[in-house]
Amino acid sequence: MKKHLLIVLFAAFSACHKPQTTNLAGPWEPDYDVTRSEGAIKEFERKDAEHMPAPGGIVFTGSSSFTKWPNAVNDLAPLPIINRGFGGSTLPEVIHYSDRTITKYKPKTVVIYCENDMFGKKPKSPEQVRDAYVALVKKLREKQPDVQLYGVSLKPSPSRWAKREDVIKANKLIQDYIKKDKNHHYIDVWPVMLKNGRPDGAIFVSDSLHMNEEGYRRWTKVFRPILEKSV
Repeated sequence: MKKHLLIVLFAAFSACHKPQTTNLAGPWEPDYDVTRSEGAIKEFERKDAEHMPAPGGIVFTGSSSFTKWPNAVNDLAPLPIINRGFGGSTLPEVIHYSDRTITKYKPKTVVIYCENDMFGKKPKSPEQVRDAYVALVKKLREKQPDVQLYGVSLKPSPSRWAKREDVIKANKLIQDYIKKDKNHHYIDVWPVMLKNGRPDGAIFVSDSLHMNEEGYRRWTKVFRPILEKSV
């Protein structure tokens, strides 16, 4: 009887202390308000009211790796970059705001970078990240069937290196999807961000997540020749 009770107690303890994960193949629902970045979106709209970008540009959408690239327009000039990344965003948020941050500009090209989905309190599995990426693509194509898309690999960051296997798997799943999709290309930033097989600390700021000027200089070298083919 005592042995049975110990087994039950151990199982209960394990269940209570098991890290929260999500079903590999099941649907995923946000545990946060997808409108939490409304302030940032309204700031984009304020800027648009002052000067609306011309149709046919290249929209950058996604999370803070774009937000913290304030010189993207100058770094990639004369490419018509419209940077609409907003910090901390996830794919469900990008989908929610896509009409106000992407398709309203009638872009010729959209570049997608969003890496936070596997790192919140309720992380997605690599498969669910891929599914969310596909959902974004489908929504964009509903408005612009022929829009040209570029998916950027989730970058190797020192602060998130412990989950690199999940990041690598998510990248592979997204890349496999992109290969089968029309007008869709994959941009791999890993080769320019690694040193001796690990993230190069010299291109990151103190949080070991976001990049410094050297990091964006390397991204510019990767992005420019690829995006020049899209205009």
